[in-house]
This record gives sequence, C-alpha cells and structure tokens, in this order.
Amino acid sequence: MWFERDRLGVHSMGHDRRTQRRYFTSATVGALQALPPEELDALHDAFGDLAAEVLVDYDPDDPAIDHEEEDRYRDVVLPVEFAFPAITSDFESAFTAHVRSVPPRWQVDTAYLPFELVGTLLDPWWQAERKRLAATWQLTARRRRASRRVRRR
Repeated sequence: MWFERDRLGVHSMGHDRRTQRRYFTSATVGALQALPPEELDALHDAFGDLAAEVLVDYDPDDPAIDHEEEDRYRDVVLPVEFAFPAITSDFESAFTAHVRSVPPRWQVDTAYLPFELVGTLLDPWWQAERKRLAATWQLTARRRRASRRVRRR
C-alpha cells in the first residue's frame, strides 16, 4: 500500500489467482471452495466492507505523509510473512483478526486478499448466474413479443 503524490488516494497491489494462493493455505482454500455460493457471496460482501473500514483509517491529505518514504512502497507486493494462517471455519472473524494484527502499512493489502480470493472462487458462479439471467430475459422478451402479435390479429 502507498499514498500517491497527487493526493488522490491510497493504492494497493492486486493479485491474480496464482499469486493469491501464496498467502493462503490449501486447507483454507479448500474450506472456502466447499461453501455454497450464497455463503461465499455474503463473505465477499463482508470482506469488501472490511477493506473499506481499513481504508477509512488512511487520510491521503495528511501533511505528515512523507512521500519520499511512500515512493519506496510503490508497486511493492505484500511480503509473504503476512500470509494468512490455516482457517477452516468462522472465516469472517478469523480473517478480520488477522488483518487487524498486521502492521498498519500492510493492512490494506492484507484486507484485499480474502476479498480477491473469494471473488476468484465466485467468478464461475457469477458467470453462470449472468448467463442464466440473460437467458431468462431473452425468453421473457420473446414471450412479450409473441403475445403482442397474438393480440394484434
């Protein structure tokens, strides 16, 4: 995490599927994969709220920010030493406790990791839901067009 010199905000590094796995044990990922999509979706929302709560603590307009120091952290990935322990139940409170235990410099990056991981796990379900909803809307539109034709005759 770092503050931009333009005072437009706090920035964090995003992680793809492969780099996300460096910060989570296989037991944690397996336990998350075993959850139903609805629970994962609720967790995703909770982790988004956690990331927002952590961001509120940082003020990009704070005059005490040393931008020379901040430049050292630009595009630096979260050290692996802040990886999450094995968590197989009560995900929300366990992840929140871990994020709060990390030094403030790395809390934003650490807060976004479970949010990104759960989003990655939910991606196939979201795609299937979008297809299902699109098919439903298409079918509804066809029915409406057909019913108008019948009424006009």
